[in-house]
Amino acid sequence: MDIQPEGIRFLGLALTWRQGRHGRNHYPHVEPHPKSLKKLRAGIREKLNRSTLWRPGDEVISDLNRQLKGWAGYFHYGNSTRVMGEVGHYIRNKLQRWLWRKHECSSALWSTYTPEDLHERLGV
Repeated sequence: MDIQPEGIRFLGLALTWRQGRHGRNHYPHVEPHPKSLKKLRAGIREKLNRSTLWRPGDEVISDLNRQLKGWAGYFHYGNSTRVMGEVGHYIRNKLQRWLWRKHECSSALWSTYTPEDLHERLGV
């Protein structure tokens, strides 16, 4: 397969040639395409917004976990560590804010629902 310098999009993945760390070797870099990330974020925003605060938290989190496991299972191949870290940070931030609004907390947004708490207690 011949990959142009600007790369190609194939099955939701972005394929580009990148230079290795020491500058000698080139390798095909494979990660989720920005359009795939945009679609994932739109789906997360749809599940975690003010109009869904009435839904039970367990139901919303199980729907969210199902979507994330499927997305991660498809896109975990290649060089996706940086992208997966960014997605994880985005999801934790959105979920913390959603839970904070749902339970009508008045202060301490980041200490009320810590990332460890979200992972251990809620399985996100």
